[in-house]
Amino acid sequence: MSQQSPIDIVPTIAKEVDNHVDFTVGCDCGEIEHGGSNFKVHWKGGNDSTLVLKDVTYRPIQFHFHTPSEHTIEGKAYPFCMHLVHQSEDGKLAVVAFFFEEGDESKFLAQVWEHLSEIEPHGPRVLVDEISFDSLDVNAESYFRYTGSLTTPPYTEGVEWVIVKDPRQVSPEQIAEFIKVIPGDTNARDLQPVVSGKLLFCCEN
Repeated sequence: MSQQSPIDIVPTIAKEVDNHVDFTVGCDCGEIEHGGSNFKVHWKGGNDSTLVLKDVTYRPIQFHFHTPSEHTIEGKAYPFCMHLVHQSEDGKLAVVAFFFEEGDESKFLAQVWEHLSEIEPHGPRVLVDEISFDSLDVNAESYFRYTGSLTTPPYTEGVEWVIVKDPRQVSPEQIAEFIKVIPGDTNARDLQPVVSGKLLFCCEN
């Protein structure tokens, strides 16, 4: 039986392994596209942005956001999350997920948020000249890993998930601004049952 996403992550049952997650993100321009239920930022990250898992190299293609977070940690949902979607040359998908907790304004999100007033559902793409991941500080991290699915239709399975353990910060005002541009006040998929025998892996780099 295949695993759907998102799931509740229980660290105490995660099998700790030494598998290295090689994750590098750079700086590149992007285009914001509003699909109606959410918006995504088409972003390829330049030549320096890669994710290597199980000897497969993935490159970023887009990132998007959910409120509240779709994955949870021992039943706890964060108020916000970001999914950075990657694709390999043969079409395999991998997603790096970041949790956000309420706190200071996110300098990373501010690069995109300053253009939110320009986007319209199903409207033209909005260009962002430069988007840098430097302020997210993604160097030394602990990750949870498992093979699941996309959390939006068509819920494609076989997706490699890399979930960053430690949350970043986002201001309440930034969350409120996000909610203004999506229908309703949430866009998170319900938790899916964990399939027996599908182990989570916790990696510390």
